[in-house]
Amino acid sequence: MQAGYVIVTAAYNEADHLAATVASVVRQTLPPARWVIVDDGSTDETPTLLSAWAWQYPFLLSLRRERDRTQSYFASNVHALMAGVRHLAHERYEFLAVLDADITLPDDYYEQILARFKADPKLGVASGIYENLVAGRLERVLHDRRSASKAIQVFRRECFEALGGYVPLPHGGEDTCACIMARMNGWKSWSFPELKAVHHRPTGVGNAGGLLRARFLQGLGEWGLSTHPVFMVAKSLRRCALERPRIVGGVLRLSGYAYGCLRREPRWMPPAAARYVRREQLGRLFCFNRIPRRHRHAAQMP
Repeated sequence: MQAGYVIVTAAYNEADHLAATVASVVRQTLPPARWVIVDDGSTDETPTLLSAWAWQYPFLLSLRRERDRTQSYFASNVHALMAGVRHLAHERYEFLAVLDADITLPDDYYEQILARFKADPKLGVASGIYENLVAGRLERVLHDRRSASKAIQVFRRECFEALGGYVPLPHGGEDTCACIMARMNGWKSWSFPELKAVHHRPTGVGNAGGLLRARFLQGLGEWGLSTHPVFMVAKSLRRCALERPRIVGGVLRLSGYAYGCLRREPRWMPPAAARYVRREQLGRLFCFNRIPRRHRHAAQMP
């Protein structure tokens, strides 16, 4: 029997982008068994649009969650996603897809990603990559082959449930945390650059209000993820050269990390996962970022 999948989306004030996302899911060559979109307390036209689409597409279900104003944007997003996952608890499916509400997918995205899961039984979490649409032009986004982006992330259900779902981190990085915990528990995490989606705004600016603040918050998120300081310096230097805005962006990332350290901000990663990722990061530095064979997707094996 063909493996089925479901999609969960959290949407907050996404009326400007959601139509393109819905259209790209409707066009999928392998359609989902169910798509739950959780409206996370939107104040724009998002609820009205979702009601209309739920009538039009039988596989789409719209839920409403009242936003908890004491939660950060990132934590609220995770709680909304997990509400959608709980709603699907009694559905029969093998794969769980998480999709942002401002993404356009290639028509065969889920058919292709599920084929890669079937090729490697140890693959627990995977994604393609996305490019940001900025001023009408597509902009490359840096990615790590072992880090699957939450915007277009897909889990083997067994893996997701073993992890206990997403950890609601106040400054983001829950997708990175999930990949780390998956590897720690013997699963593989992988991203496939040949599967490209379009993100309809620069990464992180939806909640930050601007690119510079987004870079600072991303650094603060790295502190919350227990990133090793030496690895953080190396990563920031690389971003100075390769990520917009050049130099300033990398400096702001490192500044956000330093701010978290000086303020003694909480580190939200489970302790075992924090220890694991620091060992892994030091290993990457000493091995020039070479990925161990046991962690590679089957198609990438030498």
